[in-house]
Amino acid sequence: MLNDTLRYRDLLVALVATELKVKYRGSALGLLWSLLNPLALILIYSVAFQYIIRIQIEHFTVFLIAGLLPWGFFASSATASTVSLMVNAGLLKKVHFPREILPAATVLFNLIQTMLALAVFLPSLFVLRGSVPWTLVFYPVVLAIQAVFVTGVALGLSALTVAFRDLRHLTEVGLTLLFWLTPIVYHISMVPAGMQAAFRLNPMTSFVSVYQDIAYWGRPPSAGDFLVLIGWAVSALLVGWTIFRRRAPYLAEDL
Repeated sequence: MLNDTLRYRDLLVALVATELKVKYRGSALGLLWSLLNPLALILIYSVAFQYIIRIQIEHFTVFLIAGLLPWGFFASSATASTVSLMVNAGLLKKVHFPREILPAATVLFNLIQTMLALAVFLPSLFVLRGSVPWTLVFYPVVLAIQAVFVTGVALGLSALTVAFRDLRHLTEVGLTLLFWLTPIVYHISMVPAGMQAAFRLNPMTSFVSVYQDIAYWGRPPSAGDFLVLIGWAVSALLVGWTIFRRRAPYLAEDL
């Protein structure tokens, strides 16, 4: 899959560029719209959980940014991947190229938007709490590992949705449920001790916890943390790629 992606990298870049142009065509603010959604969520959740529900976490907005941005990358990629093959059905039937390029382009598109948001929100840590933790140097590494994980999820969802169209809607419902099972607006220590092990079966719990360590707590990830993240990433990629390759011969027919 990596060899095919490298061979067809020009196509991958063209697909991402086209998606960017189409999404923001005719828009006065253009790419800035990619910042408004996370900004709105950050403001709403900050007010709701800090001033109404009164969660006792110092610099709660910083804590929220640490988990909400990587969650947005995962959720947006997963949602978009469910239709990444169907919206390109005509291209799939007429042109020969590795089909994996399409969900990969969806992930890359959302990664670019996430990086744009990070370029704005991470420096805001200095404004919100007066300092920027040195542990942010680990952020690109963790983001790269997460991108591998998300690519695996996107491959599996894109192929399965072609055969089972209801999976698109199930994914949206599942992501809503998974959001509240991921320690984004609360810390994992707030979960009852007897339930924490079950929460850690959610791979996004591992990713978000590490992001909170490096962006909020100022703690460097341990070797064990990296092994867990890499394990989730490799497992997702292997499962997703296997599903995609087994479904690949039937994609054109199902579309």
